[in-house]
Amino acid sequence: MKLTSIVVIILSLYMITFTSCSTSSITMKVLVPAQITVPSNIKSIVVTNRSLPGKGEKFNNILEGVLTGEGIQVDREASFRCVDGVADVLVSSPRYTVKVPSNLDLRGLGTAQWPAPLEWNEVEQICKDNDVDALIALEIFDSNTGVRYSTHEAKKKVGDKEVPYTEHKATMDIGIMAGWRIYDPRNQSIVDQNIFTDHKFWYAVGEKQDQAYGRLPAQRACIIEAGKFAGSQYGIRISPVWVSVSRSYYTKGTDDFETAKLKVRANEWSEAAEIWQKNISNSDPKIAGRATYNMALACEVDGKLDLAIDWAKKSYTELKNKSARSYMNTLTQRQADQQKLNQQME
Repeated sequence: MKLTSIVVIILSLYMITFTSCSTSSITMKVLVPAQITVPSNIKSIVVTNRSLPGKGEKFNNILEGVLTGEGIQVDREASFRCVDGVADVLVSSPRYTVKVPSNLDLRGLGTAQWPAPLEWNEVEQICKDNDVDALIALEIFDSNTGVRYSTHEAKKKVGDKEVPYTEHKATMDIGIMAGWRIYDPRNQSIVDQNIFTDHKFWYAVGEKQDQAYGRLPAQRACIIEAGKFAGSQYGIRISPVWVSVSRSYYTKGTDDFETAKLKVRANEWSEAAEIWQKNISNSDPKIAGRATYNMALACEVDGKLDLAIDWAKKSYTELKNKSARSYMNTLTQRQADQQKLNQQME
């Protein structure tokens, strides 16, 4: 699938004024490539939890929960949220269709060690039953909790006076270790096998240490939430995702720039580009450099990255607009990402 239609252009009409009164900014959505390139034949996926212990392993897992204070079977619930996290990201991506069957019960070791890979005939049957191209299995899941304290001097208002006091800060750090395998039954290959550790943090403050600690959310709820967060992080690693980026453009130079600004606010980019085009040969190189820079943005919004780079390069090299150098580098990176995206989205 060619990405001219996907790359682009979901623009927020929310306008932010920069510190310089000569510029404003827009927020736009761009599709960024996955960190891991999954073969293009995989377009539909079933996601399942295989991190739960099989027969004979359950007692050890319950004992671990008691000894670590994490609660009996909290990792079980968090592991299912981890699967939900990756599925949610994949569903929102234009690359995949996703299924999470409730009747699929695969068992592993319930430890930090990899279980033996699934047999290919089992993988093929699961994919056939769910009419998908591949299977993603969460095969290792473990959580670790740490709480840290720190203090610093602060002030509080008592009546009309500011009184110094020592503020205590409690930080809960939940680390989730998740091991994933992606099975490709058509090629009988494991596309990815990796363990990732992701951390999520919660903070609370108080005038005493126990007060700060007491204001932290319940540990069990944090572990479950961190489990979903870890799943979403893996989803980002294997799937193209939409991200918000900010772009600045010039609104001062001539009266035309103010008119173009109104066109941008109305999401009328071709009309704005026509106005900027009239100013690229302005006798004042500063104004010409700004108009040329804005032309680069108009081309990026239109998905024409090669032209956008040409305009930004002209603004920097010929018209000495220093801001264009950074934008040129941003566009060059987007161009490289685009090539990777085309491979991932074919």
